[in-house]
Amino acid sequence: MIEKVKNGYILKIYKDKLELSSAVLKFIESQIIHTLIKKDRFKFCVSGGSTPKSVYKLLANRDLRWDLVDVFLGDERCVDPSSELSNSLMLKNSLLTNFGSKAFFYEIFNNLKADDEATKNQFISKLFEKCGSNPPSFDLTLLGLGDDGHTASLFPYQKNNYVDDFVIFNEGKGLKRISLTPKVLSASSKIVFLVSGASKKIALERLLDEKEPPDRTPSKLIKSNNLISIFCDQESAKELEI
Repeated sequence: MIEKVKNGYILKIYKDKLELSSAVLKFIESQIIHTLIKKDRFKFCVSGGSTPKSVYKLLANRDLRWDLVDVFLGDERCVDPSSELSNSLMLKNSLLTNFGSKAFFYEIFNNLKADDEATKNQFISKLFEKCGSNPPSFDLTLLGLGDDGHTASLFPYQKNNYVDDFVIFNEGKGLKRISLTPKVLSASSKIVFLVSGASKKIALERLLDEKEPPDRTPSKLIKSNNLISIFCDQESAKELEI
């Protein structure tokens, strides 16, 4: 593993996806254990995607205090929860199995008849109930990085990315989506980007570039007073000047 600090990020580069998944698993497990020594509950914001899914499957098999873990999605596609496109369904088939089934999970679209405003308000209400701060703050937020530079459902050149709110609706990759805003994601105690594959090389390079505009690379809208961790594999880090 290679570790470098650059422009507010701590970059951890692993040999391959397998080594990467194992390292992220150990990191999350450690965060849950150590946070629950000091706090009553662990507030965990998770992302969709194939790389996180492999981590979630491993994590669900760890015998932790899952009954004290609150799980929220950073974003979700506006689809039926039973759809293969649903991040909720992916979580139910990975993180929320075995030991992980004891965690509290907030499903954004459990009432498909609710309109956008009602869905948004319910989401915000549950965030305040579980997080108890303004803006709501998670103990750990796990984010992906799209090959176009998006994270959560903050897509390039979308005006909604800059709205002073906690939850927004956006369009991306041909689908309507609901997403937490940079305001909420940036308030997390620890923030981790999970990046793998050659298709992410340019996006990762741009994320680390101080001069890169957040309009083109919205993942740069996520800021923190602490170092933001990037767990990545060698394929995605190939072009980096480090």
